Amino acid sequence: MGQERFARQTARISREIHDSGLRVFALAAVVEPVAAVFGNLVETGGEITAVQVEYPAPDGRWVQVESARGPLAPLRLLLEQRAGRDAGLNWSQEAGTLLVDGRPVPAETVRAGDRWRAWRCDVEGIRITVLGRDWAADPVPVVTLADPAPMLDRLATASPVQPWQHLRSNAPREPHRVLIETILSRDIEHSKWSVEIGAMPDSSVVPGELWEAAVLRQRELGDDPDAERSIRDMVHLVSSLQHEADWFRNDADLRRRALAEILLKVTGLSPDVPSSAAQEAWRHRADGRDWRATWRDWAAGRP
Repeated sequence: MGQERFARQTARISREIHDSGLRVFALAAVVEPVAAVFGNLVETGGEITAVQVEYPAPDGRWVQVESARGPLAPLRLLLEQRAGRDAGLNWSQEAGTLLVDGRPVPAETVRAGDRWRAWRCDVEGIRITVLGRDWAADPVPVVTLADPAPMLDRLATASPVQPWQHLRSNAPREPHRVLIETILSRDIEHSKWSVEIGAMPDSSVVPGELWEAAVLRQRELGDDPDAERSIRDMVHLVSSLQHEADWFRNDADLRRRALAEILLKVTGLSPDVPSSAAQEAWRHRADGRDWRATWRDWAAGRP
């Protein structure tokens, strides 16, 4: 039954990506650190505006290729979310090149120390952004992803996440909560960047490491074999509420309660929270369940 639901969900996402008309790019196979997996998609006003393809290697190498349309965060600020704003990092910006379906395209390139690099170019209305940790190619070759189904299917058989030796010892004790707060801050700042560039929130732990800390903590709490997917779903749900639910954006008390219940349920500390039905509706939206309405019902029915 679970496999059938997963198949329906991947088929739905594949169909939605196709119907959106968004051209999706991925790394050329020759430079992949591991096989591509589906990372995330961004919806704005019910329309898919970005698709992320990821390459999370067990040895800590990580690459993300995002294909997007519409306003985006400046490349350096985007990389700061991952690499941090450590004054000790040597930052540089320069002109570079992306090979897009074999054709060289001028690209902006940003480096942060020896471990982090980012590339961005525009091709026929699509902005291609590549982020890499402990990975680089010169030039970076990307290709049009004709069929997203294989990378979606690969999520079902992805190897469990392994501990990262480079994870900082000062990771927060509650990485789930800090990760959510960071994601919400990112989304809020992202909405401002279309008008003006706002300052990025400072953090002693960079979001990339926050993600890793949250995944490891998730596995510790409940021996969750799909910890990475659980964290991805948590982040996607919170981001979707931020984009789609007025009450979530405008009612601080409801937002705090929703976040608390999401955290309790995803960590398994209290699976039967009042918003369980709404959270399940979002998880099974591929089955046609109206998750927005179910969350509105939860918000309206607060004591």
